[in-house]
Amino acid sequence: MASSARRSIGRGAGRPGGFEPLVDLTSKHSNRPSPWSSQRLGRQIVHSRVPNAREIGEYVSALANSAMLARRDRAFLVFGVEDRTKKRVGTERLQHLKQGNEDFTNWLSRMIEPRVLVEVLDFVCDDLAYSLIAIEPSYERPVKFSGIEFVRIGENKKKLAEFPEHERALWIATGRRRFETAVATSNVTTEDIFALLDPDPMFDLTGEPRPKSQEEVIRKMADRGFVLDNLEGRFDITNLGAIMLARDVAAFPSIAGKAVRIVKYAGRDKSRSDFEQEGKKGYAVGFTGMMKFLMERLPKDERYIDGVRRMVPHFPETAIREMIANALIHQDFMATGVGPVVEIYDNRIEVSNPGNSLISTDRILDERRSRNEKLAATMRSFGLCEERGGGLDKTLIEIEAEHLPAPDFISSENSMGVVLFAPKSFSQMSKAEKMLEQN
Repeated sequence: MASSARRSIGRGAGRPGGFEPLVDLTSKHSNRPSPWSSQRLGRQIVHSRVPNAREIGEYVSALANSAMLARRDRAFLVFGVEDRTKKRVGTERLQHLKQGNEDFTNWLSRMIEPRVLVEVLDFVCDDLAYSLIAIEPSYERPVKFSGIEFVRIGENKKKLAEFPEHERALWIATGRRRFETAVATSNVTTEDIFALLDPDPMFDLTGEPRPKSQEEVIRKMADRGFVLDNLEGRFDITNLGAIMLARDVAAFPSIAGKAVRIVKYAGRDKSRSDFEQEGKKGYAVGFTGMMKFLMERLPKDERYIDGVRRMVPHFPETAIREMIANALIHQDFMATGVGPVVEIYDNRIEVSNPGNSLISTDRILDERRSRNEKLAATMRSFGLCEERGGGLDKTLIEIEAEHLPAPDFISSENSMGVVLFAPKSFSQMSKAEKMLEQN
């Protein structure tokens, strides 16, 4: 099937969880100016042939890098519409493409480095098929496809190495941008903001009095970097605002799947699970309820406290809270499809997050580095974790006070995990643990 693609750099989807600009573009009934116009999105390039997987990969690299240089939060590849004539011709579905024996989307994700958010959307309008690829820039370094960095120069795709000034500017730009400040969804109304975000934690968790007007609440959100005034009578919601205050994280593609998932296993391995629960709220909205849900389901011991028999969890709540908060703060948001996980076993609890540790595990008590500084600062200001460096110290103090084994820190190429162990009898302890216990 003959096809064409438009390549554009833009600010993002016009409505949460979807791509309104594409719907406007392909709808012959729309009277609004096309949001894909060159005034808003820059130059566009016609590509009138069947999509080639490797060429698409090169354009993903080029557009991700060009979006960063242009200070844009999204770049788009649209297939099925001629650029100059706006004629709708349709295309083959990208998700049906194969590269060898591998699905196109899986292959594309594997060939792009570093990981960036790339969404492929196929849909039908007026009996014609269209495809769209939405691309976020990298917040770490220039994006490569198959080991090579590309950039868009005018209407042409070029190797970045051939343009040292662009390469230098791109490294500077990636050093200044952060995931938290990028736009999760753009061009929303005041009503949209309150439908998508729950502002209550800003006041309930901080003790700050709640303003009476919606306009003042939005101003408070803007002060915290949760929303941006786009100076067009509407607002953009940042990734920070979405991950903290979302009523449902699934409404924001950039953070979908980043809520905490809790799994409880029956025994000491993964052979059988009792339940699995995945949150859907932003961290500030759902953290307190998540902790209550988790603590009620942890293994417990019977203890007498002030002469009263009580069932007490194996693990101190402070330690659990800090380990989960650390997993949220230090996760790699560019790792798509995975989020923080809490796994409960009879004899331990494991908390893991996508993204390896920024420091070696043997220096974890002495050094402090955060992958998401703005998120960390916001979590601290909301009282959801301790001050910088204090959370881990407090965790270890609690563990020692409860005479629990030392936690285990496990870093791999793509994840970081912490294991908290339940109380052990003297006979169950290793030789080193027995010596520590006797001391």
